[in-house]
Amino acid sequence: MFIDFLKENYLACIVVALATIIMIFILSVAIIQSIKKRNQAKLEKMLTEIPVIPDEEVAVTEVVHENRREGNAELIWVREQSLGENNQGEPISINEDVKPKKEEKKTVKTVSKSTTKSKTAETAKKTATKPKKTTSSSTAKQTKKVVGKWVVREKGEGEFVSFLHASNGEIMLTSEIYSTAEGAKRGISTIKKSIAGEGFQLYCDKNRNYYFKLKTAQNRFLCVGETYPTKASCISAIDSVKRFADAPISEEVEKDVTLIQYVIPKEEVKVDKNTAYSGKWIVTDVEDMYIAQLFASNGELLLSSEAYTTISSAKASIETITTNGLAGNFIIDVDKKGRFFFKLRNDKKSTLCVGESYSQLSKCQNAIDSVRRFLKTAKLAD
Repeated sequence: MFIDFLKENYLACIVVALATIIMIFILSVAIIQSIKKRNQAKLEKMLTEIPVIPDEEVAVTEVVHENRREGNAELIWVREQSLGENNQGEPISINEDVKPKKEEKKTVKTVSKSTTKSKTAETAKKTATKPKKTTSSSTAKQTKKVVGKWVVREKGEGEFVSFLHASNGEIMLTSEIYSTAEGAKRGISTIKKSIAGEGFQLYCDKNRNYYFKLKTAQNRFLCVGETYPTKASCISAIDSVKRFADAPISEEVEKDVTLIQYVIPKEEVKVDKNTAYSGKWIVTDVEDMYIAQLFASNGELLLSSEAYTTISSAKASIETITTNGLAGNFIIDVDKKGRFFFKLRNDKKSTLCVGESYSQLSKCQNAIDSVRRFLKTAKLAD
């Protein structure tokens, strides 16, 4: 019935609806105008209550700016203070003195017809001469940001490794394995000396990832860094290691048993010298250093030795690597990104080679099997 009523009187309904909308609009405008009038009255009342200071008691302050930074110089200074890096995004050295921003000198002139100094001028003068205390706090924050820590972890039974962490917890480098926790802590001092002596060497794996190794002056392997997608990022990581090297050593020895011992398969594939498993050793010259590299028959890089200063030393390492590789002296570890990589060690658990990284444990184990198969037949290329 309601619908029938609307059909019969639709013109009247439209008129009523329009009238209602107009009434609502008029009421809304009236309410808004009323609110505006009340707010205006409150503002006028507040203005009338503000005290008026005579002209003779007004203090005029003239500010003299000295050493004001023009253009983007202010932005550069802020990056150096807060981020520890320069305008190109490069980290600045921790030993670089942080120059605090010079304060603005303020001179106060009091305009007064009376002989008595106004309280307003005295207040302005105290404010202008009071030194700021923000420089020391910002310097303290700057120093706090670059404090990392050394942590010793038990990686396996009787195997301890020291880790250098940045202030945000990121692992910067990993030491070699020591038989005791105290030995790992003492080894940190040797690592620091090599860092100061620029004992870094850059490497690039077959996946075009870059990483660094830290060695002594006698070319003894000490540490290996994490992998990075570009050479520039790897060099930047080395700079960070230098800044965090003097970090304190944690007293607590943490448990981090992640080393996996490689087990020689019970049934190995028999390799004949006349089979397809005919790899080869190639000694490569890399920036005045010599590396022995093991390649599969399809040209895939399987293993790289440490870098040596002479060709004869690199060739001599092949025999040592072959002996320990066939004996199965491999361990598998995990980096901070969860990827698996292997190390070949001698009987004294000193690292001879560091293998490539793999996304799965099974792939890393298969890589070791391939290395051992090709070590049986690989010959040194001319």
